[in-house]
Amino acid sequence: MPDADDIAWIKATTNELNNLLQVISESGQVLESLCPETEETAKYFAILRKSLDRAAKVAGTMAARAGGTAPAQAALPDSATEAAALPDVPPLPPRPTGGPLVPPLTGDVRVHNPSGNRELIMVVDDEEFVSMLAQRVLCDDGYRVITARDGFQAIEMYRKLREQIALIILDFTMPVMDGADVFAELLEINPEVPVVLSSG
Repeated sequence: MPDADDIAWIKATTNELNNLLQVISESGQVLESLCPETEETAKYFAILRKSLDRAAKVAGTMAARAGGTAPAQAALPDSATEAAALPDVPPLPPRPTGGPLVPPLTGDVRVHNPSGNRELIMVVDDEEFVSMLAQRVLCDDGYRVITARDGFQAIEMYRKLREQIALIILDFTMPVMDGADVFAELLEINPEVPVVLSSG
């Protein structure tokens, strides 16, 4: 039987878990409204809904054992239509006008939004869904984007295109070669490499 301290901890932890679930749920709504409706995105959002439901049940079980009640949990909407009811997001600043800010790429690297009028950004992520989402958001705002599926590919691409890449968005958690190792290698190539380490 848990003592008073255990019960207080369980209640506090349950509330914190519910707060996190709320953030994940609301973020999922925004993401679903931004993503194209494809079989792959439908699969990911179905997994997210199922995971949120399981986590809410865990929170409810913890609260019940502590003698309290489960906090309310908002579920991810069934469609992007419901997500449209979210509060308005402040508009992005206007895109600069004029031609590309970096010279055309050479080689066999695929550029997303090649006619974009903003800098070239490299997105490094082993999750195809995350990479696709980042690519879409950046391209919609006028950036040109290249993607790497792992650290080895990112390093090779940066060696070829370091003068043209304005920023690297680097996943911190990847198999085989994680973000910290990739970052260390990139620093060897260029001690001033512009990198944002991200984690999903």
